[in-house]
Amino acid sequence: MDKHSLLIKIDDFIRRKDFVAARKLIRNDLKRIGTKFDYYFYMGVASDIPEDRLECFKTAYEIDSNNLDIIINLANAQDENGNYDLAVEGYNKALAIDNKNPLIYNNRGYSYFQKKEYEKALNDYNQALLLSPKLKIAEYNKQDLLKILKEDEKYSSLLKETDTLNQDYNYYFNLGMEETNLGNYNEAMTAFNQVISIKPDFAPVYMFIGILEFQKQNYTKAYEYYTKSIECDDKLIDAYFNRGQIVFATKTIDKTELKSALSDFEKAVELDPKFIDAYYSMAVVLKNLGDYIQAIAALDKILKIDNESVNAKALKKLLMKNYLN
Repeated sequence: MDKHSLLIKIDDFIRRKDFVAARKLIRNDLKRIGTKFDYYFYMGVASDIPEDRLECFKTAYEIDSNNLDIIINLANAQDENGNYDLAVEGYNKALAIDNKNPLIYNNRGYSYFQKKEYEKALNDYNQALLLSPKLKIAEYNKQDLLKILKEDEKYSSLLKETDTLNQDYNYYFNLGMEETNLGNYNEAMTAFNQVISIKPDFAPVYMFIGILEFQKQNYTKAYEYYTKSIECDDKLIDAYFNRGQIVFATKTIDKTELKSALSDFEKAVELDPKFIDAYYSMAVVLKNLGDYIQAIAALDKILKIDNESVNAKALKKLLMKNYLN
């Protein structure tokens, strides 16, 4: 068994909480074909004894102290073993690498909670929920903290700050994104509309509403929302690209609409000269407009960026064979 297949099998045992089987593979096979880091990292993950887990992660950390996974796991193990100061140090290092990870904020918040540093804990739980509004563990931990705060008058001023998320457009935008990813489009639209009520000039929200309308095949509304996002931010590359894509969904042959889409793709590549998908869309529109020479020129730009692009090669071959011979 190769290392990649072995790690998949170990991960599967760990996911099913069959730690005995996972440790057997780690000791018998991973120790032989993996690195020393692999061995101690996975032994830590597969250990069901907190002290053993901590020692394994310490050893793995000594081997690679810049690996985000081991930094987080070591901090978790320090927390689990009651070493809250060391846990906070670890989470601080992890956040210096990835400050958009809601679970790290949640976990650091829990360490602060254990240290009775409640204001810091609340701030971290709020940050976790700001980044991932549907993160249940952060919501549970926050509610657990609020029960304590409500029992002591000295925290009355701190409690007044607990509703700040309800005034933050980023919270509703991230909530809308999460609902979209879950397929809850009505809930997503409600969240996005809340963003608009708080910050009506926030361009990305109009673009994502446009995406929702596009998915519902409401192409006219999608076009309007993409246009609104561009009016708010004329550097929003994906809004130009998405607006241009509407001509493919509608299968239009109207030259005015095709030229408008071409203009959008040209703007997208102006803003991002390595935007391969935009160059390809340009080529298709130019083909539909009968401008085969310029279509090939667009494809050549793709091949300069990625000379192995299968789609660009295939379309160029088709154009050369059917239209330019």
